[in-house]
This record gives sequence, C-alpha cells and structure tokens, in this order.
Amino acid sequence: HCLRMVFTSVMLSLLITSVFSAAGAFFLYVSRDRFDDVMPYLISLSAGAIFGGVFIHLVFRLANKFSYGRLTGILILAGMAGSLVLERVVHWHCHHHGKQEEPLPYVLATGDSIHNVLDGVLISTSFLASSSAGVAATVAVIAHKIPKELGDFGVMVDGGFSRLKALAVNVGVSVFMFLGAGIVLAVSGAFSDAVPVLLAVVVGNFVYIAGSDLLPEFKTSDDWHLHLLVFSVGVAVMYSIPYIKSAV
Repeated sequence: HCLRMVFTSVMLSLLITSVFSAAGAFFLYVSRDRFDDVMPYLISLSAGAIFGGVFIHLVFRLANKFSYGRLTGILILAGMAGSLVLERVVHWHCHHHGKQEEPLPYVLATGDSIHNVLDGVLISTSFLASSSAGVAATVAVIAHKIPKELGDFGVMVDGGFSRLKALAVNVGVSVFMFLGAGIVLAVSGAFSDAVPVLLAVVVGNFVYIAGSDLLPEFKTSDDWHLHLLVFSVGVAVMYSIPYIKSAV
C-alpha cells in the first residue's frame, strides 16, 4: 500500500513536471529582450528553491530517517562528482558533434533526455524518503527546469527549429523522466537499502546544480541585492511546503 502511494505520487509529480517542460511557450508571447531581462531572476529563484529543498528537506530526511555518517558525506561528494562528469560528457558531445555531424538542436535534445532521466531519479528517490522530500524535490526540479527549458527553446529556434517544433521536442523528451523514475522504483523494490544511498547522491547532484550552474549567474551582477531577495523567496517557498501540505 505504501509503495502504491509512492508510485502514484511520483507519477503525478512527473506529469506536473512534464507540463512545465512547455515553458518554452512563454517565448511565443514574450519578446527576446523581455525574456533576457527575466531569465536571470528565474535562475536566482531556482537556486534558492534547490538549496532550500536540499538543506530544509532532503538533508533533514537523510539525517533523521537514515542517519548521517562519514559514508553519507562520501556519497554526497560522489553525487557532485558524478554530476560534473555527466555535464562534461554532454558538453563534449555538443561541442564535438553539434557543429560537425548533427544539427545542434538535436544534440541539445539528446542532452535534455539524459537530464530528464536524472530528474526522474531525483523525484522518485525523494518520494521514497518522504512525501515532503518528494514535493520539495519536485518543486526544485520544476524551478530549475523552467529557465533551462526557456534557454533550450531559444537555442532550438535559433538552430532552425520552428517554435512549435521546439516546443514539441521540449515536451516530448519528458518521457525520459518516467524512465529514470522506473529504474529507481525497480532498484528500491529489489534492494531495500538503496534509498539512503540514492538520496545522498541526489543531494550531491542538487548541490552541484545550484552551486555551479545557478549561483554564478548572479554573483557578479550589479543587482545582487535584488537577486538575493529572489533567492530568498525560493528558500521561503521550500520552507513553507510542510505548512501548505498540512493546510491542504
């Protein structure tokens, strides 16, 4: 019964996340200049949401439900290192193949597919830890996905895709999230001790994403104080999740 509830929650969260993959539709109604003005603040909001999800929910659940030892720290660092390796592999493929053998939009779609598998892993692992952790992970993934999908949409359109085709590709590759979630649910069913290991790796991945991809975007901005405010809003949203759940 518990696993059935987890499965239902994961599938619902992935469906909601897939809807936000259509964030590129925002491009259909907003000028490129307005989009460029908004994007940095979306990234700051995303960074706050991810860090809030990690340190308010995931680490809390990891320490209280599964215990936190030196091995846990090693696994978190392994998650960070694995994220770096994955990012470099995808970047290498885009750099060496996107200009020579395949059109860049197709290579970008391949990279998005890989990231979506990882998103499915993140969300399903978090729900296996607790419902609050799962909701927090879902919000964090969506917060990161919106600016990423908007950016990918622009690259695809600039690379020759029509806006409708770029939107269809962004939404279509969401199916790979279900693949990632299915792998985690299958592994956790076969190995009961897999969840704390996977959760530690998930924490490492989130920390890497927020620390390396998002924070540098506003560290050097002249409007750093405004970015800090938006970052704090992201953290506040994560902090409020248990209260919203209890109210509902």
